[in-house]
Amino acid sequence: MLLALYASVALGFGDFFAGLGGRKNPHPGAVMSMAFVASIVGSVIAGVYVLIFPPAAFGSDDLFWCLVATGFAAFARPLLYLGMERGPIVIFAPVMGVITLIVPTIAAPLIGQSLGALEWLSLGLSLPAVVLIVSEGGGPSFSAIRANAILPLAITVGVLIGGVSISLGQVDAEVGALPALITQFGSMLLIPVVTRPIRPMAPLSSGVVRFGVLVGVVDIGAVIASTIAFQRGNVAVVAAVLGFAPAVTIALASRVFGEHVRGWQWAGVGLAGFCVVLFALA
Repeated sequence: MLLALYASVALGFGDFFAGLGGRKNPHPGAVMSMAFVASIVGSVIAGVYVLIFPPAAFGSDDLFWCLVATGFAAFARPLLYLGMERGPIVIFAPVMGVITLIVPTIAAPLIGQSLGALEWLSLGLSLPAVVLIVSEGGGPSFSAIRANAILPLAITVGVLIGGVSISLGQVDAEVGALPALITQFGSMLLIPVVTRPIRPMAPLSSGVVRFGVLVGVVDIGAVIASTIAFQRGNVAVVAAVLGFAPAVTIALASRVFGEHVRGWQWAGVGLAGFCVVLFALA
């Protein structure tokens, strides 16, 4: 739980820095290049960590799930940074966080992890939380959901990160941080390919490299901590604790960018936070 809590705070800061870097470097493809640089930095740091703390065991099943997680992560990171750049962060971050929570919950029975009443209650409450968050000041309605342009991207990123969570949860606990190295290195190789049809990478300017390094350093600590947490705990519960990350991002966005959080949205964010607490208690 402590590893997951640390990871959630670090991810919240990392996501915010990614959005800040995209706004400071607004040319097309900058956030894709930032994701590439961040993966390089993450690969180096994770490689050093694995050399110091090598895995006790690593089998073919572990390799398979690491490769599956890499496929999800290679798409998730650049799209996450793109969403943080486009914003508003106060909508993108919490919706993404709720979807990230829902996916492992739904998949839990399929991977042999049972859920209790609190988890199912949290799942039910998470859906109205999303409706409230995307209302943007008006009353919650389906028309507001359909009109919100950032919502499909937030849902997509949430599903992808949920896929990473499920995959890492299948890896044996003796593998340690090796999955973090594999996913970071694999993302470094795949990001230039998978981003090309979405938005090609921009040249590596000094600003892009600076923010890419910053995000990479912040994120890799969270990646290593969450990787170990998923191996040792219930996937749905660890994913729920990681759901605190958007709260950190929202607070920073409200403070730095002046993004206004309206009444209905506060209610949605509060409900989403309550869902996370229910999961953590369960």
